[in-house]
Amino acid sequence: MIDKAKSVALALLVVLSLVQSYFLAYSMPNLETQVKTEQDYVKTEELGPEEKVENLLFPESLVIHMGQDKHTVFYPQDTFYRMVLDKLSSREFKGFQRAEARAIDWEQVRRQDEGIEIRFGRNIPFSMLQRAFKGIDGEAILAEGSVDRIWIFARPDSGEVRSFFLNADGTEVYEAAQVDLTAQDVEQSVGFGQYWKPFSYWANGVYVPDQSLALSRVEVGFTKYTADQMQRNLFNDPTTTKMIQDSQDGAQIYADTKRGLKVEQGGGWLSFKDPVARAEGRDDPAENITSAVQFVNLHGGWNGKFRLAQAPGSAQADDSDSSIRFQQYYGDVPLLSAGEFSFGYMQLTVQQGVVSSYERSLLVLGDKVGTAQPYNLISGNQLLVKIRQTAGGQQVASLFPAYRTTLAQDKLVLEPVWAIRTSSGEVRFAG
Repeated sequence: MIDKAKSVALALLVVLSLVQSYFLAYSMPNLETQVKTEQDYVKTEELGPEEKVENLLFPESLVIHMGQDKHTVFYPQDTFYRMVLDKLSSREFKGFQRAEARAIDWEQVRRQDEGIEIRFGRNIPFSMLQRAFKGIDGEAILAEGSVDRIWIFARPDSGEVRSFFLNADGTEVYEAAQVDLTAQDVEQSVGFGQYWKPFSYWANGVYVPDQSLALSRVEVGFTKYTADQMQRNLFNDPTTTKMIQDSQDGAQIYADTKRGLKVEQGGGWLSFKDPVARAEGRDDPAENITSAVQFVNLHGGWNGKFRLAQAPGSAQADDSDSSIRFQQYYGDVPLLSAGEFSFGYMQLTVQQGVVSSYERSLLVLGDKVGTAQPYNLISGNQLLVKIRQTAGGQQVASLFPAYRTTLAQDKLVLEPVWAIRTSSGEVRFAG
């Protein structure tokens, strides 16, 4: 009996040995390094929704040229803006060739030819533009370029349609030799301009309305992302962080051995730093923009509608500037703030696809409080006086309607204003 038991035990040991040998032979362990780098973040909690890059690339405005020096401007809140943009964004642009800016009499084109300027407000990488305008054919000649505007116009004598892609300072001008637009297509889009308010050309590509524009003063409730939520989203291991209460302004500061997170404005504004040694090599602006969007998707999400307002190395910034800014909108109108209250944008610093700083509001807009109050923005000479006063001698690069946002206890007050952006990139209120 004992011998039989020993035989069974020996047989079991032999079987186990064979099974172990099988797994060692056919299930070799993965010997690749699986240690996370310090730039790998763990998504721990869903906050705001994620967003796609192409949805953040809509133009700041559309300038409509109707011939005979007649013009109008469509902003994102205007009905005709979307109607014109939808038609143009699906068209094909091919056969790009570099053009001499001086070879085109742009002043004549502006005054005499029917056309549309699609204005982005700041330079964006050409490869990014292709994600918003699917019909743009990617070519090596444009791979490193940037675009501030697309100008499409039709010659009244020949019916020829021409399409130019320009950067902000006019040093890069490309023409698409093949465009599936006819003079009738351009005329149809331009025709919407006759139903809108007239604008007069002032200077430096800026158009000023001859009639007042109507917006509404709005009060909006809000909720907040908490400091604890953001801490869990931005640190690999929140249990290793220490919290310091700033006695001077009441800010909360979280830190581990490398990163720092500051929450101020009564829990309304976040600043996150993750120092990264600058590596050798050239930054790819498009890659950095994509990395910035992915980072926000994983760390807080998009608490509203945003537009890419500043790309790395834009014309108004130093070429080495790696800042990326996304402008927040409410009802298709940009949200701006002033003074010590920061609101209405996200800003990230990205180097070679790695985020080293992240600033954003923690306020999430909610429902309207009470009834919106109609408001008419000033126009004409009255507005021009305000623009000159506000610019203070600086060149004005853009004029646009906006909401000046202020905090009033448990709500945000959105006041309609005209805003200007100077050639240095600074945004100011013009009344």
